[in-house]
Amino acid sequence: MKVKQKFLAPVYGLRKSLNKEIKLNNNLLLRNIDLLNKEYEFFEKHGLWGNYNVVLEINYRYDKNDASEPLPGISLNIINKLESALLVYGNGLTGVAGIFPDSKKSKRGEFIFYPYKTRFEDGLNKEINQKFVAYFKNFNKAYNMRPAAFDIYRKSRGRFANNDKTIDSCTVLESIFVPIGERAKKSFILNGINILGFKKNDIKVIDHLIDYRNAVIHADLTKQHRLLSGSKFTHTWFENAFELIREIIYKFVEAPWK
Repeated sequence: MKVKQKFLAPVYGLRKSLNKEIKLNNNLLLRNIDLLNKEYEFFEKHGLWGNYNVVLEINYRYDKNDASEPLPGISLNIINKLESALLVYGNGLTGVAGIFPDSKKSKRGEFIFYPYKTRFEDGLNKEINQKFVAYFKNFNKAYNMRPAAFDIYRKSRGRFANNDKTIDSCTVLESIFVPIGERAKKSFILNGINILGFKKNDIKVIDHLIDYRNAVIHADLTKQHRLLSGSKFTHTWFENAFELIREIIYKFVEAPWK
């Protein structure tokens, strides 16, 4: 039996409130938190004490007899995609803090992802407005073509170690640019970045990132030490490289190919 239920999902890390409601599609609406009705108290009551400006309203249709619904179905089909879209759209710490059924009577589907507060400067560096609607439409196409790439990128944003983020970043690039069964992965990745219009210096950064990744996954400690002891692989270099990864994915969303 199919049922339809509304869920509320507060979004953390957006620095500004919306100028107006943003309808992403027929079932997803981004709106400002309802301060007049003290909607924040509802979230605090359920364990969320973060700073939220925006709430995602989800009209979700699912099979009432399916034990996996509405979770994890709503996470896999909606939340993961929206979080990935936000993290590729701009640089910063942002995502969905939790999911709650709109009806106070229903407790099915309640889940908390991120109960913490974020600093203003850590939030997304882009404003969410009508431009995001067109972007999200393109993102859906790209996500459906390469879901693993975007999911790995989203999870990587929560990692701390440069080694882990490097491995994730190169896996993302392989998923986007390397055909199934091909062994010459680096050439496909570098050619793909070149086709997207990135400069030679950017391509060189990815070339070096892949070299470092290979040293890590093959446990080549001698090569790792040699690379890290030089002047290139600094913390700033890695941060700039990971931001370049985001820009590459953003470009792919604009013009995805099979």
